[in-house]
Amino acid sequence: MKLRLVNGQYDSNIDSRDLALYTPSDASCYLGIHSQTLSTWLWGRKYPTVSGDRFFKPLIQVADPENELLSFFNLAELHVLAATRYQHKVSMKSVRTAMQTLEQKSTSSHPLISRDFMTNGKDLFVQTVDVNENLSRPLQLNFKAIMDTFLAHVIADEHDLVKKIFPIIKGQPDDRVISITYGISSSQPVIDGSGVPVWLIYDRHLAGEDVPSLAEDFDIPMDKIQRAIDYFDPRNS
Repeated sequence: MKLRLVNGQYDSNIDSRDLALYTPSDASCYLGIHSQTLSTWLWGRKYPTVSGDRFFKPLIQVADPENELLSFFNLAELHVLAATRYQHKVSMKSVRTAMQTLEQKSTSSHPLISRDFMTNGKDLFVQTVDVNENLSRPLQLNFKAIMDTFLAHVIADEHDLVKKIFPIIKGQPDDRVISITYGISSSQPVIDGSGVPVWLIYDRHLAGEDVPSLAEDFDIPMDKIQRAIDYFDPRNS
């Protein structure tokens, strides 16, 4: 399903998860992706070769390129792409080749989060990356495991469309405490199951409130309150 603008208005026939919601800075913060890496995935970049400059094309179809705004589906795609940089930094060239291979097999405008990808497309993607990276056997197994983990943190609805993301960020626990669910708290990170925005807890903590008082105020266990603080804290200190 492709996003279209008609006379300055969004096509009413598209899924609302394909509408612009986030800035690139939001995505970088919520998913723990380096801003330069994210910029390359979204907008592409020029790179020099012996025969002159070439252009690395964007990897995903941005919801609103004119205003540089991303959709919830874009956020889910970026989460999946983050697996390629999580532990063993897969080269951009290999990611591009894998994406091209995937796009040839998919009719979706969001191939990284399509039903086909979640079933057998992921294996094609991993195999293409492995071949191009010429990885040793242990690293191949690690990359597949990382991709499996990231995909397990993308939750689909009854129509096999992404509705929730549990962000995986390097250096933070692999858990399901923080979630981003479309339509819950303006589709921003929350403590899962509570609807309480992480930014609210973080801001109140910065203002001087301690973990026990926040836990009592929101009726949320202290370990989850601390997790919410830690989710933002390392990237805002």
